[in-house]
Amino acid sequence: MSSNVTIYDVAQAAGVSVATVSRVMNEPSKVALEKRQVVLEAIERLNFVPKADAVINARKSYRKIGVVAPFFTQPSFMERLRGISSVLYSERYELVIDSIDTESDMENYVSSLVSANRVDGLIFMCIRLKEKVLRLLSKSGIPACFVEDKVEGFDCVIVKNLEGGMRAAEYLWELGCRNPGFIGEEADRGYAVGAMDDRLRGYRFAFADHGVVPDEGNFWIGQFKKGNIDNGIEKVLSQHPLPDCIFCSSDLIAARVMMRAQERGIRIPSQMKILGFDNIDIASYIELSSVNQKLDESGKLAARLLLERLADQEKTPPRMEYLDLEIVGRGSTEARRGL
Repeated sequence: MSSNVTIYDVAQAAGVSVATVSRVMNEPSKVALEKRQVVLEAIERLNFVPKADAVINARKSYRKIGVVAPFFTQPSFMERLRGISSVLYSERYELVIDSIDTESDMENYVSSLVSANRVDGLIFMCIRLKEKVLRLLSKSGIPACFVEDKVEGFDCVIVKNLEGGMRAAEYLWELGCRNPGFIGEEADRGYAVGAMDDRLRGYRFAFADHGVVPDEGNFWIGQFKKGNIDNGIEKVLSQHPLPDCIFCSSDLIAARVMMRAQERGIRIPSQMKILGFDNIDIASYIELSSVNQKLDESGKLAARLLLERLADQEKTPPRMEYLDLEIVGRGSTEARRGL
């Protein structure tokens, strides 16, 4: 399709007014879903993007970086955001935070960026976009970096979640654990990266490699709501025999497992070892062992990749950066520092 496609061509192809096309690109929530979809399909079909010069000129004055995530209230996201902020602040960039609740909101957000360049670049944390939305993002010309997942055509900071689960199992195996348990949080948003699934898969695989087939009663997966997670923990802690170790998909869950186990009089770590994932700040205070995914460092790396992309958008191919994981042993697994 010719690069001379205009907003008028899009309006004609979609059978709507130019004003409607403009609203779809700038204020999509104000356009009915069905009509919005017709316009977005026309934009994609005609390969319509704003004039490159206009995009570049508009972008020069912003000095703003958008950070998009499914949930900012979790400590792991806040610590990664701390790393991002430290780099951007030193370069005098303003941080714009957007928490997206639904897939429709995500599509609206990205489509609005196709023509309305309100930020210089974007960092997506733990988000998996649909192909259609990725194409829109690519056409917008706005540099983006993805954290947690591998996305072709974009700079990425990738967490080795599968390897993390495997390393957790190997660590617990070496400590003598033969009756493993697992408690994890399932994603309640369809566009969130399924990190827990990979961690669990690696954990199962490594134990199976040692000939251990876990008792399914030792495993619980659900949404992290207070009553819900407590019921899941109680279910696992009521097993006979008791699991001799529990790997949790996050430190937040592991901390709650520790509390419930101690209330039941379960001795940690001699009777049960508990291992988390993330190594958030509080883990060291409560003597929680954890798989360290270097949250601060991953945030800093994502911000640096994005700034480098802003400085050189065409010459350097997209970079895939992997951070090494490590087990940090503390009192929840190691008797020499037992609780």
